[in-house]
Amino acid sequence: MSSETSSSTRKKARNGEGNTYKFRNGFRTVIESKGRVITATGRTASESKKNAKSKLKSLPNIEGTKIEAKNLYLGDFISSWLDGEHKRQIAHSTYIRYRSLLTTHILPTLGKKKIQEISKMEINSLINLMERKGQSARSQQQTRALLSVALNHAVREELIVFNPVLKSNSIRQNRQEIHPLTLSEVKLLVKEHEGTVMEARLRIALFYGLRQGEALGLQWKDIDFQTSQIQINKQLQSVEGEKVFVELKSKSSKRTLELDSVTLDSLHRHKLAQLTDHPHDWNPLGLVFPSESGEPKDDRVDSRQWHRALAFCTVEDRRLHDARHTAATILYDQGADIEVIRRFLGNASVELTSKTYVHHSSRALKGAAKLIGSINAI
Repeated sequence: MSSETSSSTRKKARNGEGNTYKFRNGFRTVIESKGRVITATGRTASESKKNAKSKLKSLPNIEGTKIEAKNLYLGDFISSWLDGEHKRQIAHSTYIRYRSLLTTHILPTLGKKKIQEISKMEINSLINLMERKGQSARSQQQTRALLSVALNHAVREELIVFNPVLKSNSIRQNRQEIHPLTLSEVKLLVKEHEGTVMEARLRIALFYGLRQGEALGLQWKDIDFQTSQIQINKQLQSVEGEKVFVELKSKSSKRTLELDSVTLDSLHRHKLAQLTDHPHDWNPLGLVFPSESGEPKDDRVDSRQWHRALAFCTVEDRRLHDARHTAATILYDQGADIEVIRRFLGNASVELTSKTYVHHSSRALKGAAKLIGSINAI
């Protein structure tokens, strides 16, 4: 065995040279100094060591935290990271959810553990504890994801060498079944509510697939009746008990849609009814779908109105979010391309759109049957 190969073991080297081991197509050296973990790679073990030592010498110039990793507790690290840098990168509702998971599950169990002592076994123990307490698979998955993103950041800051979450047990989550409405059910709903305050709301949900927060956050200034376009760039959210507009975070979520003439006419009649039936100052924010008092509508009220509309038409009850799935399925069944549907819905990826919607459509199966039929006819 050559000296280069033998140096790939993880035995502690002398004279503060750290550990050098085989890594991908080369070698990696890890040196701990003054509470900081320094890592470097090279094509050979000696090159890897040289790069690590060079990096160690320039330690005062390394950008990032100066907290000694040995004395850094996971709770302090993840709280500071979440409330600072990460909060600016995620939606407020996501931040509130992560904060809740952190406070309820992570801090009581792992908060007082030093960040360099966190192992996959402790991650697994936390998730197992959540399961024993009856926490849903989704909550377990979100907690694991939060830890993973946070500890990836710790790796980038060179506070730890490896993210232990990557070696922890994955969580199987049973996907909630999607039950899109049929086209005949959609037509029945719209027909039975034609001329009512629900017509436009149903059309926006069932044909355009807006998320609930996006629909409730729509303002009349977002709709251009001249160009038949609607701008979707924000959503209505509850923040500490107050209804606020929150800008959509991703580029894919922000979108401009072309409105069909029937939906445009429905929205126009809806706007005229607001102006006719209420005082001029009734809807100060210019909301398309306000509450009865002209204020931002509570999402629970909006959901109840949806369920009442289904019941009125004796249509099988569905979640309001199934209206979004319905819009996608209808588009796909009518021959729309998956990429077009992705952009239409504001999804991040074609894969997400395809996984979520295509297998619920009969179009692909019917197409396959026709193809086989044409082969058999030869």
